[in-house]
Amino acid sequence: MAIVQVDELIRKAQELSPLPTSVIQLARLAGSPETDLEQIVDVMAYDQALTMRLLRAANAVTEANSNRVLLARDAVFRLGTARILALAIAASVQPILRQDAAGYGMGEGVLWRHSTATACAAEMLPEFTSQEIPIESLTAALLHDVGKLVMGRFLSSDDLDFIRRGQSEGGLNPLEAERQLLRIHHGELGGIVAQHWQLPERIVKGIIYHHEPAAGGDRVCDVVYLANLVAKQLSAPEEQEINADNEVLERLGLTSVDLLILVNLTRDRFKAVSARYDAM
Repeated sequence: MAIVQVDELIRKAQELSPLPTSVIQLARLAGSPETDLEQIVDVMAYDQALTMRLLRAANAVTEANSNRVLLARDAVFRLGTARILALAIAASVQPILRQDAAGYGMGEGVLWRHSTATACAAEMLPEFTSQEIPIESLTAALLHDVGKLVMGRFLSSDDLDFIRRGQSEGGLNPLEAERQLLRIHHGELGGIVAQHWQLPERIVKGIIYHHEPAAGGDRVCDVVYLANLVAKQLSAPEEQEINADNEVLERLGLTSVDLLILVNLTRDRFKAVSARYDAM
């Protein structure tokens, strides 16, 4: 039986500030196979702040390139749809994800750094697989732990201690411990946040099932699951073997050696991308 009223927790999730209309439109366009890049350019044309952020990002991709990007259309073609969407959402949610989630041992900025690292891992993954990586994967990876932010700021220290004891003394995994207390885990709560933000269903799925990818039945869930494991390695005190689900590796066509290389490339990418986001 849940100790905390789940309806109250959901209400807190739905109180988060909505995303800008232009970002919602971008998300809808990015998830449609019928969208062309000109439609994305048209959306950006009505959001000058977003256009400026994306121009800076496009120029940062090839800093040594003398052909600097000056137009929104050129930024879209240089970055591609997946990056455009992830950058647009990152600019909107960065202030939220930079907040502390103290109940999960995440001080100010910790959740944001992990979220950014997870998105970087998802971005690098296509270099290691012949499988098509869904456009929505970067955004789902960026937002995968947003449910922890709501839980960590809403639940009391006693509530969170109950979750921790459920793991250490009760032998529960983190999702089981959260469900026992709340009837909902942080992935499901994050999915509610994504629905509140009117994000596409594939992004919602990637967030909800980032610990249980097989249950999601979508490759975006596999990508976010694996990217999350890789990102955790970046903050580990020493290099450890990644204990990834073999079925996920098979579906993506990856080996354990690929994962080790992916960790190193993600670490380098994270350093570059962090500097870009800090300038937003």
